[in-house]
Amino acid sequence: MTLRPDSGTGADGTREPRRNEVLHHVIALIGEHGIDGMTMRQVAQATGLSTGTINYHFGNKRGLVLAALASAGDAPESGAPGGSSLARLQRLLASFVLDAPERRAWWQFWVEVAAQSARDEELRRHERARQSAQRRHIEELIEDGVRRGEMRSDPAVTADTVLSLATGLAIVQLTSPDDATVRRAAEILEDSVRRMAAAGGTATPES
Repeated sequence: MTLRPDSGTGADGTREPRRNEVLHHVIALIGEHGIDGMTMRQVAQATGLSTGTINYHFGNKRGLVLAALASAGDAPESGAPGGSSLARLQRLLASFVLDAPERRAWWQFWVEVAAQSARDEELRRHERARQSAQRRHIEELIEDGVRRGEMRSDPAVTADTVLSLATGLAIVQLTSPDDATVRRAAEILEDSVRRMAAAGGTATPES
């Protein structure tokens, strides 16, 4: 199988739709086997591409891992875009609830990357940049909510608190992957948004 002739290419020259498909498989394989445990042969089997084709476009396994990390972004959100700042924050926090296979796979990938980054400076830089961007996004949503009168809190402190809570709950769900734990995590995060809405005089987040 060759890369499909779709429009748009990545930095490594691969066609974007096919490239994204390859990296989606890489993220899932890293989540399942870890960075050290994932092999190029596994990637080839999952994608239907030869190891030679994969190496040609991504250089080697490390290049593939870095490309997957760059493409991963944050956990998939649910719901339609737009709405109030509280509604957008609620959707973002829902990405920390592991109630969908794709979201659970992303968090398994993140745990593996976080563990490896403790020993790998390049991975650590990538992960710090992702975390900083995510935290800033949450802080900006809270700042906007304060301006709109939807909530009343210190954006920087609240962003740190909410992100720490949500990340911790995601890890708990990975170690206790039962429905009750997932539901409880969703309830805790929804309650945190309700508390912010109550502080700002808003009954519920507007969709």
